[in-house]
Amino acid sequence: MNRQTWIFAGLFVAALITWQWFRNDQTIMVNEQDFQPDFVATNLSSIQYNRQGLPYRGMEAEQAEYYESLSMTLMKKPVILLYSPDGQPQWRLSGDNGTINTGDNAVLTSNVVGKGLQPDALVETLTTEYLEMDFINNRLRSDQTVRLESSQYQAQGTGLLGKLDQQTVELLNETRATYFNP
Repeated sequence: MNRQTWIFAGLFVAALITWQWFRNDQTIMVNEQDFQPDFVATNLSSIQYNRQGLPYRGMEAEQAEYYESLSMTLMKKPVILLYSPDGQPQWRLSGDNGTINTGDNAVLTSNVVGKGLQPDALVETLTTEYLEMDFINNRLRSDQTVRLESSQYQAQGTGLLGKLDQQTVELLNETRATYFNP
């Protein structure tokens, strides 16, 4: 091989190394930018109202990080308040961590507690480690162990389906219940 071929090969290798070097830096910068929160809020409190001016959903959190590119909010110590169609508080759901996907659903994890706030609520307390709320269809779901309590019974099972608008919950598997006579 002659000298001209070696110079050309050396320049080609240097160009390839330089191209790879700058391409990797740009990729890392883009990925880091995509996953930085668009805003961070502490002691967040929010209430959404329907067209009649009545509250239908509220949210509180010690800290919330909103990611616009993912259309989701990550929360620490979230509390979600759900209201009945006439604007009365119906459920208070809380957990150690939570995720809300804009307009669709919310997921609460770790030490999830749901409190029925209506005086005639069939479920006074719901506890689990995972609870998903589908806001479009007004459904609750869980695939974890769930415990339901009221003054009339205690029930435990694996998996839950609930209909918020009908105020019903169903334990799916391995259900055990104890009923109390007054």
